[in-house]
Amino acid sequence: MPQKIARGEVWLADLNPVRGHEQAGKRPCLVVSVDLFNQGSAGLVVVVPITSKDKSIPFHVEVNPPDGGLKVKSFIKCEDVRSISVERLDKRLGSLSTQSFADVEDRLRILMGL
Repeated sequence: MPQKIARGEVWLADLNPVRGHEQAGKRPCLVVSVDLFNQGSAGLVVVVPITSKDKSIPFHVEVNPPDGGLKVKSFIKCEDVRSISVERLDKRLGSLSTQSFADVEDRLRILMGL
């Protein structure tokens, strides 16, 4: 298990294997689950993948470097939220800014009707 994982952190994760239109590959992901869950016995975290491709999707949140430890302009894919094993996490890249994380929370609330 990697070091302590915290809500709002960006981690490099291996998302393979996938099905259908799920985001694949080794890529940055934002941890959105609460720390109590992240440190729990389930060994899971809830993440949203990050891509460098701009597809002008309303549920994407644009992030500019160095926010989150990212090196290129990126887009957080809030419509692709998923639970993954902590074993898929490879390396902590950084933490997302408070404003960017608030934008992600807004998109997730709309997406899930919360």
